[in-house]
Amino acid sequence: MQNFELYNPVRVVFGTGESKNIAKHVKSLGKKALIISYDDITFLESLLSDIETKLVDIGIEIITFYRIKANPLLCHIQEAIEICRKNEVDFCIGVGGGSVMDSTKVIAAGVLFQGEPWNMFVSRHDCSVSIPPEKSLPTVMVPTLPATSSETNCTAVATNEVTQEKAYVSAPILYPTVSIIDPALTCTLPVYQTAVGAVDAMSHILEAYLNGDQNSPLQDRLHEGLLVTIISELKAIIKDPLNVDHRANMQWAASLAWNGYLQSGLNATTPMHQMGHVLSALYNTPHGVTLAIFIDSYFRYTCTLNSEREARFALLGENVFGLKRDGQNNREIAEKTVDCFVQFMDEVGVPHTLSDANIPSSDIERIADEIVAHGCDADGMLPSIPKIGREGIITILQMAI
Repeated sequence: MQNFELYNPVRVVFGTGESKNIAKHVKSLGKKALIISYDDITFLESLLSDIETKLVDIGIEIITFYRIKANPLLCHIQEAIEICRKNEVDFCIGVGGGSVMDSTKVIAAGVLFQGEPWNMFVSRHDCSVSIPPEKSLPTVMVPTLPATSSETNCTAVATNEVTQEKAYVSAPILYPTVSIIDPALTCTLPVYQTAVGAVDAMSHILEAYLNGDQNSPLQDRLHEGLLVTIISELKAIIKDPLNVDHRANMQWAASLAWNGYLQSGLNATTPMHQMGHVLSALYNTPHGVTLAIFIDSYFRYTCTLNSEREARFALLGENVFGLKRDGQNNREIAEKTVDCFVQFMDEVGVPHTLSDANIPSSDIERIADEIVAHGCDADGMLPSIPKIGREGIITILQMAI
């Protein structure tokens, strides 16, 4: 385990029905709030109406911005920033999944940011071009989809629709002030959204496990436990969607997956996310689906690259899926581990190939170029264990067809 500094100031209010108590948790934050949610609020209309009413009842003036897309766009973030400035908003509330919460963070920081909001974002890894925000309005998150851990971390992603780049910003000031995590809000989520969100959460865990410090057994066991929980709870949710106990376990597991605690001392890189962001930027592919694609192809490419990778994937398979040696070597167990992940995604209905996601295989060269431009370091290598160059990226994309 490497040296680390840990800071996570998010006040978490967790439990069934806690979203109904939002007024008491926000009354000290100001007198005017911007509520942010999706452009289609069909599934959230009742929740949003209830939140609006409760805020008005305690004298908070509200402005609504229901424009966010599943892959959030910079233009909408900029629009909301101007609304906040014009109306002198005191704090922002994000009601939705990762896209809404990420947008809320950038909007709240953008109000006080000097310059264009895109300047906050890390859009390249071969040179430093970002200016992290240092101030932000307070933010309140009401997550409705277990997936990204955005309610408990300081990271946000968005797509610049003009340049077709998807990038991220990470800064301590982006931690939410309070997150009200009500698992009952997720009970009516369609199976597909629940499953894709679960795979998203799994990807965060797997990135850290496979690409972080490889001598951190405590973190390994914590990550493995989360993976076992997400897999078992998702299967239980599919059978019994309204069971709030299963929903609660899934919600908290997703929040823990990428909030900094389990990544402490790992200094992990995120190659699957860097590749996935390109697919979202170019084809508007759902974030969770892009990660599923690389859980399949990136895993198949890397699991047998060397003896260390074989041993790592074998350990993962043994502790998560209960794979038995029965005379098999690390390479054989590693390959079976990848098979288990793919079989799981098939079982829960998450697409994990380029063709399933309607991404043309004829675009592989273009996709690879974009990954090199935005996800690789100054030497043209994708940060990974081991590092991967353009040729390897092409191979991964071919394996994803």
